[in-house]
Amino acid sequence: MSYIEWIRSKVGHQKIFLVFATVIVLDENGRILVQQRSDFDFAGLPGGVMELNEDIQTTARREVLEETGYRLGELSLVGVYTDPRYDVTYPNGDEVQQFTVCFSSIIASGNGQPDGTEILSHQFVSLQDIFTRSWPTWYLDMLNDFQKSDLPAFQQNNSRSHCVDQISSIRPLIGTQKLIAVGGSAIIRNSEGAVLMIQRADNGAWIFPAGYSDLGENVAQTTVREVKEETNLDVIPKRIIGIFTDPLFHHTYPNGDIVQNVGVLFECKMTSFDIQLQESELRDYQWVLPSDLIDKIVPKYKTYGLKIIEKLNEGYFVF
Repeated sequence: MSYIEWIRSKVGHQKIFLVFATVIVLDENGRILVQQRSDFDFAGLPGGVMELNEDIQTTARREVLEETGYRLGELSLVGVYTDPRYDVTYPNGDEVQQFTVCFSSIIASGNGQPDGTEILSHQFVSLQDIFTRSWPTWYLDMLNDFQKSDLPAFQQNNSRSHCVDQISSIRPLIGTQKLIAVGGSAIIRNSEGAVLMIQRADNGAWIFPAGYSDLGENVAQTTVREVKEETNLDVIPKRIIGIFTDPLFHHTYPNGDIVQNVGVLFECKMTSFDIQLQESELRDYQWVLPSDLIDKIVPKYKTYGLKIIEKLNEGYFVF
């Protein structure tokens, strides 16, 4: 049973986060693969939902192969698309807030055969002709961001007037079973270049400010809100440092709740400087030099820490 089938059997049609991988697939001439789906009447790009125990790059490659028959070369990150204005209601009534990671890639091999179930047909379209088609807002933004060839894109912090806790809205329906939960975290540096780390009160672990997204907010807003709640700092997300989806980030809470964590790590700029810790959850904070970060991070996450250090000043990782 797929993740969608399982969770919909528990929650019905109610709005939930789903993690998607979307790929702008290019042929050797730089043309983009455009699909005609069976469930919607608009043009689409290859991709689909991340499964349990899968990382996002595996999702991207699997979905493209299943839908198109093509195997991909190197994946390049276009951006992350999580804004509530991308919410979608499927023809069967299922409501979704997307948490979509978009890549671009050139075809490496394959037969180019649509699956005939989800995808009725596809064709390659030149970049100059791509915008003559009718696109949903999220695909249009992805294509525009791809065309800019800038840093990985994200939407500036935004939320609806009413937001819903993604965890508490689902846990009564699924119990302690594994949930794919999405969120954001922050790298905040002071004028000396040191990175802010906070210490959890429950287990003493040193972490970066982070938390789960609420339904109705995008991941940049999640990060801004969580930093404010945990430290009282006001920040502005400036750059995506990394995306983490690896099974390394699966976690079991003391009450037995299991989560598969998917998140975005932002470089953030401070706009206020008075740190006041959230006493119910946090014990202490420290400004840690980049050279000392690896010694502060929980041993389980050393690999993650090394990737952060590598991309702290430029570039990004998808892990």
